[in-house]
Order: sequence, then structure tokens, then C-alpha cells
Amino acid sequence: MHANKEMRTVAIYGKGGIGKSVISANLSASLAELGETVLQVGCDPKHDSIATLCGQLKPTINDLARETERFGRIKRKDLESRLFTGFNGVLGCEAGGPPPAQGCAGKGVTLALELLNDHKVPERHGITFMIYDILGDSVCGGFFRPVREGFAREVYVVGCGEFLTLYMVNNILRALRIVHDSGAEVMAAGIIDNMRGVPNEAAIVDDFGKLVGVPVIHHVPRDKIVQQAEFQGKTVMEAFPESNQANEYRTLAKKVLENEGRYVPNPTTMAEIKKIVKARTEEVTA
Repeated sequence: MHANKEMRTVAIYGKGGIGKSVISANLSASLAELGETVLQVGCDPKHDSIATLCGQLKPTINDLARETERFGRIKRKDLESRLFTGFNGVLGCEAGGPPPAQGCAGKGVTLALELLNDHKVPERHGITFMIYDILGDSVCGGFFRPVREGFAREVYVVGCGEFLTLYMVNNILRALRIVHDSGAEVMAAGIIDNMRGVPNEAAIVDDFGKLVGVPVIHHVPRDKIVQQAEFQGKTVMEAFPESNQANEYRTLAKKVLENEGRYVPNPTTMAEIKKIVKARTEEVTA
């Protein structure tokens, strides 16, 4: 690990389809470009978090556990076989989950993270920045165990200006508030607006952030180049390093590195979110 440098541990939450894995992968690549030694851990049963960093879907830690029939038998060398080196030297792994309709995916994620910790993977690889890319559709206790149990100290939530997405962001922040109030040493660090082209979108998300007490750290513009990079099986940072979109991710990475803000969320109501969206939309259509 870099001399005298404390490892940063960041959880990135977001509902399915909002682009949290795109944000996570391009953020990881950008942080590595800035000199960080990054480990990205996919905490979603779809196990697609590091696919663009590493060129394809990778086998998971939970798969390894099924092969050995229990987590306790997994040795260090076996765990290392589930650690992959991707673009810009970013290390990545996928927690994975149980087969469909079997077991608790959230519990499987926690067991995988415990293995990484028990075998001291971050220390042995000199990791300075860990990113946990976590499913946010369900705010059950299982998917909040990574922050409840101290694996991540900072939380960013990916959203956009769509009403139902902001409602989900609010639910994630509500769960985070409960976890924080229960004694966990974790706080919100910001909202990342992964824009969808909603009218007056930046103002909508900024207003929402002010209402819940968690500021927007960056507005990431919508760009078809993201899908073009995914089609190549790459991050934007690798496929189109000179693009405007790549520079947006670089800006996000710098903001995350410099961000010292930590916030206890004050979740709001569906009615208040609807009021914000309606007011800002009417400004455009009036």
C-alpha cells in the first residue's frame, strides 16, 4: 500500500438500469489513471460489474464456494483465482450470488466480502481505493450488510431526474440513515446524477439533494458513446479515452478523491419528490 495512505472504501448504490456499474467501472479506471491502486468488487448476483473492465463476465466467489461446498474451505490461492486484472491495472472480482430461487443473495455478498477481508486481499495487493458496486433495487438488510458491517465507510448513490428513480434513491438513503443510526460508521458522500435527458434534470436532482441533505457531486451527461463502449466490452475510458465522456469520468474521479463531505441523510416523502419534479418541469414547459 502507498506509504502512510489510508485505504478509501466506497459503496456505490443504485437501482438496476441506472448505470451504477458503468459509473463504478469508469470511476475505477479514472482513479487508477490518477495513481490509485483500485479493487472493484461487484455485489450484484448478475455479476456484470467488472465485465467492461475485464472484457467479459467473470466467475464469482459464490461459484467457488459452491465448487468447494462451503466458504470455510476456500483457500487463499483459490480466492486469488477469482481476482482479475483489468484496464489500467484495476483489480476486480464478483461476489455473485446463489442460484435463482435459492438462498439469500445479500448474505452471499457478505460472505464473499468476509473472505476478501479474512485473506487480507486489499493489504496484500496494496489497494488504496476499494469500490463496492452494490445492487440498490432492494434495500433489504442483506444488501446493506456491506455498510452495516464496516466494509465501506462512504456511500454514493447513483440517480437521475426521473421521478421513480429519485424515489428509489430516497429509499436507499432512508436505509442508509437507519444503518447509520444503528451505530455503523458509514455516511453518505454524495449523489451522482447519471443523466437521462429529463427536462431541467440537473436542477431537479440538485433540488432533491438539498431536500435530503446529500449534495450532488457531479452531473454525468448522457452520451451514446457509453453504449458503443459496452458493445466493445470496454469502459469508455479504454474505448474512447479522448472523448468528452471520458473527461467527465475523470472529473468525477477527481471530485471523489477530493471530497471530504460526509452527510447523514434526511429522507423525504414521495409527495415532496413529486413537487420538485413538477415545479422544475413546468419551468421548461411554461
